[in-house]
Amino acid sequence: MVHLEEWMNIQELHQLGLSQCQIAERLDLDRKTVRKYLQGPPQGYPARAFRSSKVDPYRNYLRERWEQGVHNSHKLFLEIQKRGYPGGYPQVRHFLSSWRVEERERAFVRFETAPGEQSQFDWAHFGNFLGHHLYLFALTLCYSRVRCIEFTQRQDLETLLSCLVHAFHYVGGVTEVALTDNMKTVVLENQDRQVRWNARFLDFASYYGFVPRACHPYRAVTKGKIERTIGFVRQSFWPGLEPSSLDSLAGLNQQAWAWMEDVNHRRHATTQEVPYERLVKENLRSIAHQPDYDTSYVSYRQVAKDCLFSYHGNRYSVPHAYAGKTIVVKEPVKGGQIRICH
Repeated sequence: MVHLEEWMNIQELHQLGLSQCQIAERLDLDRKTVRKYLQGPPQGYPARAFRSSKVDPYRNYLRERWEQGVHNSHKLFLEIQKRGYPGGYPQVRHFLSSWRVEERERAFVRFETAPGEQSQFDWAHFGNFLGHHLYLFALTLCYSRVRCIEFTQRQDLETLLSCLVHAFHYVGGVTEVALTDNMKTVVLENQDRQVRWNARFLDFASYYGFVPRACHPYRAVTKGKIERTIGFVRQSFWPGLEPSSLDSLAGLNQQAWAWMEDVNHRRHATTQEVPYERLVKENLRSIAHQPDYDTSYVSYRQVAKDCLFSYHGNRYSVPHAYAGKTIVVKEPVKGGQIRICH
């Protein structure tokens, strides 16, 4: 029996004037077969027998989670495994492949950096949490692919610097270059590749010894590794998590820390190595014996003649020697005791 492609070859050669014997010789077929298919229609492909899959009983659950935005196949595999799924991960990945809509991407050359050369960081908005905006700070080491995340409810410079300090401690040091988006808190202007930086951020960079760089405007591909980290958080960590069920921002960050530890000990899809195992090759600039940069909010206040000054609706007293003078008020990012300096 021949199928559609062979039938079309027989018809084409017959139209070219070849005899049945010549066609049979050319296509390595029996002459009677050639005659049969010159007189009759082609045969269709046999129907493929339906084969059940171990994933089938979990189809409805997977579809529900997929509609909720959970598109990470490994996460879904772990979820149905807890529900009794007896199969392996490749079956789940193959099953989900039919639901994915692949976007046509422009080809580009992947840019890889040397160990300790570059890190990337950025913000992302994650809706509301406990009545306030919720933001994600993320930092990725470009060589090892170690990821560091922290949720905050502010996106100002002081919070950014505080998150960077936490990230430096987590990864164990600082890279030579830190690449950022053109966020207003650190980049005041970026025109014709001339960047005007926030003075305090430059002081922070100088303190820790890294070179800040801003990516080209409207070129998200420049910082693709941090964009991928944020997308991974949205797909792998965030779906299914109910922030309203958490009591505090600290509770949310505790879950984020556990997730972060898990992914950094898991084989990376691009490097095919475990990020923590590559981290030892980064040779980062250590900050172990360096005091943390003071990321406090800084305000200037005028002391009245009665030795009092106002700060956030409260009045505080200072020694009489400072009456009429300007003092500096420093408040930690996470609140607590304020410091008054002169």
